[in-house]
Amino acid sequence: MIKAEDLRIGDLVRYGKDIITILATHADGLVCFADGKDQICVEHVLLEPIPLTPEILEKNGWKKRTEGWYFMMISKYMYLSVEFGYENGIRVFLKRTPDGLYVKLNVANNVHELQHILWALGLDAELKV
Repeated sequence: MIKAEDLRIGDLVRYGKDIITILATHADGLVCFADGKDQICVEHVLLEPIPLTPEILEKNGWKKRTEGWYFMMISKYMYLSVEFGYENGIRVFLKRTPDGLYVKLNVANNVHELQHILWALGLDAELKV
């Protein structure tokens, strides 16, 4: 289950066996998405997160550096790094290549959490799953 307040428009989540894109969230906990030409609203408790996997990262252009470590260049000297295998989850870093400076941004165990980090950085958050 995902809390309604943790969802944003554009988030990818699972509804039953389907992967859906959130179109709207409401204060009463309803979350809306498109189903063909219709818009459907359901209780947020019916939605499940999509776990972030190496396969999803690779499908979206991330490169494997070493086992459990993936990166995506965002400028000539900056890249995002995703590191799997930590007890508190998948860590996401912003790193600068010339001097090795890095900032831990957050833990993102699910696709929608990585989308939030990408949006906050002004990057394209439309991921393929």
